[in-house]
Amino acid sequence: MTYDAPTVSPAGRYPIMEAARRMGCDRRTLWRYAEQFGIMPTVNRYTGRSYFTGAQITRIWRAAN
Repeated sequence: MTYDAPTVSPAGRYPIMEAARRMGCDRRTLWRYAEQFGIMPTVNRYTGRSYFTGAQITRIWRAAN
């Protein structure tokens, strides 16, 4: 996990792998933090893929540090 806040747009949508890359951790670690802090990703209703918004990524990062 990076010590600096991830550079994300608050309204941006980031797939799980991209969100994990920006936070500097593995995708499984990102899922573990999200579940631990009660921040669940949004699911695209057309494709079924999960993503985090930039605001959610920032909240996870703040809670983990």
